[in-house]
Amino acid sequence: MNLETKTARARLEPRWKPYWLRLNSGLSLGYRRTVAGAGTWSKRESDGKRSNNIARIAFADDVERANGTTVLSFAQARDAVLKLSRGETPDAKPATVTTLGEAIEDYKAGLTARRAGLDNHTRLVANVKPVMRKRPVALLNAAELRQWRDALAKTLAPASVNRTITIMKAVLNLAADNDEKLTRRAWEIGLESLPEATVARNVVLPEKVIRAVIAAARDDSVEFGLLVETLAVTGARVSQIARCTVADLLDGDRLAIPSSAKGTRKRQSRTPVPVPPELATRLRAAAAARKAALSDPLLVKPAGTPWRKSDHSRLFERAAEAAGLADGAATSYALRHSHITAQLLDGLPIQVVARLHDTSSAMIERHYAEAIAHHADEMVRRSMMRVDPPVATVVQIGEGRA
Repeated sequence: MNLETKTARARLEPRWKPYWLRLNSGLSLGYRRTVAGAGTWSKRESDGKRSNNIARIAFADDVERANGTTVLSFAQARDAVLKLSRGETPDAKPATVTTLGEAIEDYKAGLTARRAGLDNHTRLVANVKPVMRKRPVALLNAAELRQWRDALAKTLAPASVNRTITIMKAVLNLAADNDEKLTRRAWEIGLESLPEATVARNVVLPEKVIRAVIAAARDDSVEFGLLVETLAVTGARVSQIARCTVADLLDGDRLAIPSSAKGTRKRQSRTPVPVPPELATRLRAAAAARKAALSDPLLVKPAGTPWRKSDHSRLFERAAEAAGLADGAATSYALRHSHITAQLLDGLPIQVVARLHDTSSAMIERHYAEAIAHHADEMVRRSMMRVDPPVATVVQIGEGRA
């Protein structure tokens, strides 16, 4: 791994975790590659107790010329790390994350580097006031964080509160990873999850209703009809289907569906999922009609542009209402819930269902426990011995005991 020149560093994959170059025993120089802008230099030093002290020291000279203080070349960064390890006065002022706002932006940079969605960042920023974002992370205490959590509970559902505080924990944990002086105890205590907030609202639609929704979507446009049909027969998320390319429609009528952008260190992959031959034929015909290349999106809007987040929401509401569902009774996610539930009731192993839907067996068991229990009951009943009713005893008149 070469960190010495800007050209060599530009070839590295952007990621939130630094690339480390060992300088001597227990001491390393780190370089964090960002998607846009200058990368940063960091120092990692062993404390002799199976832990490391990590500190960011300056920006790399990827964009601006090195000035020996805030922007360093490779040689300057290497010398600065060596001097810091010897306890000498550093030539470069350490640039560590100090405020909650800086920690949130650092978290956003990590999402961008992993090419993950920024929904979590947007959600958190919307629920953290500017005054709180100016607070140093080191000064946040359990009482302050608990007060923030409880304020969220006044306007958000318990499940939404738990999701938001989980994002905040991720932000603060990242700040602690970058600064070993920070203690995690404040948010471990102050950001305890609200109880009884994990009940899933799994709207499961009968097959007749799903067919009606697909028909209504086709009435809107051919393109939207294909999107809804694909969602219904694969159980994938809209964000995944939107990233499918023409090349992902494989031989054997299978669709290679990209993994979701959820998770912190999730490696991007594609899972081949069987689709009905009729749908595969319609998808190929649609791609051929617009002369799409293999790298082009498989499903597009009527204007020929890719589907983006929430583009389909209002359209799906209209299709659901046309199919007889009450206003707001179901979103496109109901197609995913319905597909998962149908496969569980058909007897597919939980592990197979989880793999096909890019989730875990634990999540399936947690959110579809009722469907699993119903299926288990039916299996147990099929294995039971069926006993005929007792034969009625006919007593003749005049007979009996004296």
